[in-house]
Order: sequence, then C-alpha cells, then structure tokens
Amino acid sequence: MKKGVLLFVALFMIAGSIYALPSYTGLRGLNRTVDAKPIGAGEFSIALFSFLGVSNDTRTAQLSGGAQDVTDTEYNGTWYITAGVGLSDKIEIAGRVSYVWNCLSREEVEGRQDLVGGRNENDDGFSEANFFLKYSFNPESDFVIGIMPWVGFGVYEGGDSPYVTNYNQFDGIWYPEQAMFEMRRPMIGSNFSAGADLLASMDLHPVVLHANLGYHYFKQNFQFTDFRYGTGDSVDIDMDVEDPVLHVAMGIEYPMNGLTLFAEAEWRHFLDRDFEDGNGKRYDDMIIIQPGLRFPISGGFSCDIVGAFGLDTFDPNWSDLGHHIYQNGGTPTNETRADFAPFPEGYYPSWGVGVNLMYSGSIAAAPGTAIMSGTVTDASTGEALEGTVAFPGTATESAASDPGTGFYSAELPEGNVSVAVNAPGYIGASETVQIDGGADFSRNFALQPEPGTIMGSVTDIETGIAISSATVTATDDPAASDRTGTDGLYEINVDEGSCTVSAAATGYLSATETVDALSGDLVTLDFQLQSVAFEPIYFIVNQYNIQSEYTSILEAIAQNIIANGLSVQISGYADDDYTEEYNQTLSENRAKAVFDYLIDNGVSASSLTTIGYGENRPAVPNTSEANKALNRRAEFMVLRIIN
Repeated sequence: MKKGVLLFVALFMIAGSIYALPSYTGLRGLNRTVDAKPIGAGEFSIALFSFLGVSNDTRTAQLSGGAQDVTDTEYNGTWYITAGVGLSDKIEIAGRVSYVWNCLSREEVEGRQDLVGGRNENDDGFSEANFFLKYSFNPESDFVIGIMPWVGFGVYEGGDSPYVTNYNQFDGIWYPEQAMFEMRRPMIGSNFSAGADLLASMDLHPVVLHANLGYHYFKQNFQFTDFRYGTGDSVDIDMDVEDPVLHVAMGIEYPMNGLTLFAEAEWRHFLDRDFEDGNGKRYDDMIIIQPGLRFPISGGFSCDIVGAFGLDTFDPNWSDLGHHIYQNGGTPTNETRADFAPFPEGYYPSWGVGVNLMYSGSIAAAPGTAIMSGTVTDASTGEALEGTVAFPGTATESAASDPGTGFYSAELPEGNVSVAVNAPGYIGASETVQIDGGADFSRNFALQPEPGTIMGSVTDIETGIAISSATVTATDDPAASDRTGTDGLYEINVDEGSCTVSAAATGYLSATETVDALSGDLVTLDFQLQSVAFEPIYFIVNQYNIQSEYTSILEAIAQNIIANGLSVQISGYADDDYTEEYNQTLSENRAKAVFDYLIDNGVSASSLTTIGYGENRPAVPNTSEANKALNRRAEFMVLRIIN
C-alpha cells in the first residue's frame, strides 16, 4: 500500500513531463523554438496553441476635413492545432492547421463617418496547413543537432476575403469595400511556403539551450483595385510576391520542481526587402521576445502561459502595396509594389499573451517498463540535493530530484539503461541498471562534493625567479601534493574547508599558509621562499661513508644549523646501478651517515630528519659515469627556523 501511494505521488509529479511537449510546429520544443531532440519512438503529442497580439499603430486618415493622424488598435488572434508523432528515436513528424483572426479597431475622432455596424473591421478563417519533418543525428547525447524541412499550403476558408476589408464606408483606410493592407497582418495566409531549419540543443543539466537557423520561402497572391483619392483613377492589380526569409530562433528552458521556466527570441530577416525609408528606420527585420511558464496539469495534460514583446518598427506605408506612391501621383511597378507588400505571417505585435493546452503520451503502452525512484544526496552530509537524473541513449526525459527531499522518479524501458546523475558543485555519478519489465525498484545516489582547487607559484623572495622541483602539500592531506615545474607553478585539489598548505624546496626555508577552500572554487596562493643554500656532498660507488674532502663542508653546515636554529631534512640519493631495492637502502644509509656526522659535530638530533629516494629523482640522467657520480649524493633542505 505504501509503495502504491509513493508511486502515485511520483507519477502525478511527473505527469505531462515524461513525454516531451510540442512547439508551434507540433514537433518537440518550446513555442517558437524547436528542440533538436525528437519526441521518441512511439510517443505522440497534440496541442491547441492560442495567442492574441495587440498593437496601437498610428496611420494617416483621409477625412472630410483633410488628412489626420489617428491611432488605431490592431488585434491579431492566432490558433494552431498541432499533432506530432515519433517514428523512431531519430525521426519525428508533425502537422499543423492555422486559424487566424485579424481586427482593426478604429480610433473614434471627429470626421470619421458612417461607422455602420461598429468601429471594428475584421476577418477570420483557416489560413494554412503545414507539415514538418525532423531528423536528429545524435539524439542520445547532451548536445543534439538535427534538421527540419517543412512545407505549407494556403487553405483559406470563410470570411469575405483573404485579407481584412472595409465595409463601414469611407473612414480613413482606403475606400469603402476595399482591402485594407495598411495593417501589421492584413493577410489571412500565404498561398505556399516552405523551408528548412538547422537545429541544435544542449542540455547543461538542468538548463537546456536551443537554437534554430533556417531559410524560409513564402509566396503570396494579391488581387485588388487600387484607387486614387479625389481623381477617380484606379488600376487593377493581380500579382504574386515571393519572399525568401532568414529565420533565427533561440530558447532557454529551466526545469524546476513541477514546472519549467523558458524564454525565447525569434528574428526574421526578409532578404529581398533590404531597404529603409531615408530616416534610418528599417522594415526588413523583426524580432519578438517571448517568456513563458510550462507546467503539468494531470493525466498527460500540460499548459503554457506566455507573454510576448515585439521589437520591430512598423509603418503602415510599408504594408500598403505601394498605394501611397499611387495616391501621390506615381505609377509604381509590380516590382515596387512587391517591396511594399504585407509581410507573410505579418509583423509581430507590440505585445501579446498566449495560453496553450497540450497532451502527450504513447501510441501504445510500452511493454516492459518499470519505475525507478530514489534520492540524490550529499555523500558527506546526507543532505538532499537538487540534481538531474538522466538516461543517455533512451527517449526518457531527465528527472529532477526534489531540493527538499532529494526524491526523483522516472519510467524506464526494459533492458540495460545508462544512468547519469549530476548536481551543481558535485562530482557526477553514472552506472548501468538492468530494467526488468514491471519490477519497480529504487536506486539512491550519494554524490561527492567537487574538490576545491588551490593553485599558484613558488618563487625566490629576493630574485622573483621561479623555483622548480618545489613540493607543495596540504598538511592534513598528504595525497594533495604537487611539484613545481620550470615555471614554478603548482595545482592541488583539496576538500572544502580550512586548509593548511606548505611549500618546501632544496636550499630554501619552507613556508606555510592557511586558506579557505570552497567546493568547486579556485583559490590562488603564491609562495615566496627565502634561500638558504647548503652544498650537496657526493659518495663513491656502492658506499655511504663520508669522504674526507666533504668533512669541512659538513662541519660548516653543522655550525650554520646551530647558529641559526634551523630544522633541516637530509635527503639521500643513488644512481641506477644494482636493483631498485638495493639503491633505496643505499640512499637511506647515505642520509643516515650524514645525520650521524652532524650529530657528532654538535647538531641536535631533533633538528634533523632523513629520507632516502633511492634511484628516483636523479639530478641528471644516468647516461654516463660522470652523470651517475652526480646522482650519488646527499642534499639538504631547510624546513624552518626553530628559534
């Protein structure tokens, strides 16, 4: 019973997010941005997208008292009905039918006449049917790329024309019963459209980034009569307008517990309308920003709530099919009129809001699935972590662990499934689990904090020259140690917290510093060492007795140690003749022989330590007898001043 309740809660938490949700295209994505990753084999989605745009635009009305600027409000309603299905782990197809509503609400000013039936002109109807295909090249990775070809056809039905018309008599927008093209979106739809987009998505756990880059093509047909006010002149127009468009869309989503925050930006650049009106304002680019919130409802249903802000500049003259040129006495060619044709799909509105209802599921219940659940915690403290449990190589969506409890849950297909667990500031964990159909199970993950990094340089305090072969060690973790190279640089990884670090080098006084290291952070710590140079002494092959030529050197060292109260480490070395075990013992005996000699010359045993390095750490390569003689040695490292 307890297991059943837990399972019900887990399923409710992830309802609507087990399966990926669609974009405006019907393919998996946000709204305006398509995810490069497919929805998954056998999975499907259906959705109803609704969006209302509002814009207050100023235009010139030819009223009975003369020309006058008025501010009319445009409303653009858009509804998309979409359906998509995953044919395989790499291929997804979708279809979309668009229904639009355009409305011009006129400002009521003196001189606007005969507003019979109200001040609003509108038209609506089904506009286009689109079909989309997506192919992903590497859907199992965190960085996914894909391609999306698509095609669209005009399916206008209903209304009086494929664009808003004026039936309220002369009131400032062209003539009565003529098409009004001076709107942001006067057209119901395009006759034909097609294109292809390159898709890229990157899962940064938990943030996901999307980018779409495409080439789109639109073809519109315009049939109307253009009248010249006050003269009775007119001309019949029947023309096609073709528009190639560069399309860019970018999106970011941040999954949270029970909802997803996202934001998108879409840019359209009309390649054949590279012009401006002489004052620096351009009308061949348009941008819209659209933030939103996506959350599950229940039973596979989810909902989006979005807002939008258009950043383009709109002027009615650039959407009137050259009427302003004709009205001023010109004779615009069809090519010129095409420059001033309404843009396919229209300008973005000044602002807008949208509400979307989506359902996702599987065509057939997947046989052999199981619920995997558990917790993600800190291995050191046991505290719950907000992390991501991903399943590379499957169509299963990543599961987010609850920040309060660490709990996660996911439905996995039968077989061997790779699991990757990550949390900010922690070392990721991965394993492969065996899924037996219908057998739910638990798996807990305890993550180790990422180590802090301490790095810096070791230099001579007097000359500033880098010291090579210096040893830098965290005193409470001897494994955290590094030797400097010729550049004097070091780098060590330490656990989070207060850390004592020491630096030592032959011929220098050692130094010690204490720093605070944070998990995943970098701390810079530089050491400047004081030089105290003692000459090394050398030994005969296979011997460790002190040669007479070095007695005066050792006596001087003994006097220096006593006079300055130094603590010194004596290091013994050997060449690579004989076995490694033999040379290790020989080097230790050489260090001990020097130790005994210094004691005999008055040095306190407590101020000396010894270590043997055997044939390791040669001063020069053991490639000749002369070099080997330089490696049979004892060296002195001043550790500190005792008093």
